[in-house]
Amino acid sequence: MEVMRSLVDSFSLREINYAKTRLNILQVVMERISVKDFNEITVDEICRFAEISRGTFFNHFATKSHIFKYYIKLWGVHLRLEMEEKSFINKTAKEKIKFVYHKIVEENEKYPSLFSSYLKEAIEFDNEIKLTGAEIAYQFPNISHAPSRVEELNEFSLGKVLETLLKEGIEKKEFSKDINLEYTLLLLISMIFSTAIADKYMPKHNDLHDYYEYSLNHIFERMKV
Repeated sequence: MEVMRSLVDSFSLREINYAKTRLNILQVVMERISVKDFNEITVDEICRFAEISRGTFFNHFATKSHIFKYYIKLWGVHLRLEMEEKSFINKTAKEKIKFVYHKIVEENEKYPSLFSSYLKEAIEFDNEIKLTGAEIAYQFPNISHAPSRVEELNEFSLGKVLETLLKEGIEKKEFSKDINLEYTLLLLISMIFSTAIADKYMPKHNDLHDYYEYSLNHIFERMKV
């Protein structure tokens, strides 16, 4: 009730309904991927389970694949909020980078079909999908949903985070100042998108966490001061 009261006080009924519909569509997809692959789920099926028309669906998502971007955007906000906690801020740059990849592993384990499907199709973590203030308030009731905060959270991306952490490591002399920042960043981002390949072809006795740990340790070795 507290969440709904806050929404009503802060947003129009149209904004609230828009947020609830998009979140409902996403929830339906999350439930359906537990029984079938995302590629097998049709828009008609989503509409049936969400109890909406096709027109309503396309008023909220331009294509079915845009649900990927919406899912990643919400996950990014969760990640950003965890990175603002004191326990994260006090970590070294290496620990922070490993934390990011640990969260990717966690999400892949929870929703392997949706996460790997997104990685196969996406070229970059872009800002094509924007979260509204009502969506932020509905999903994250304990944080500010002021326009400036909403804009800040919408601008969050893994690429920007990793670049910031690399620069932090250089500034704190954890990493050599002579590293090629652009190529190292590209290598780290490439590791994220290799998830689908690694998860499919790696031996069964290994797991994604070990793959990331091994790869990151080799990268850090080359970046030592």
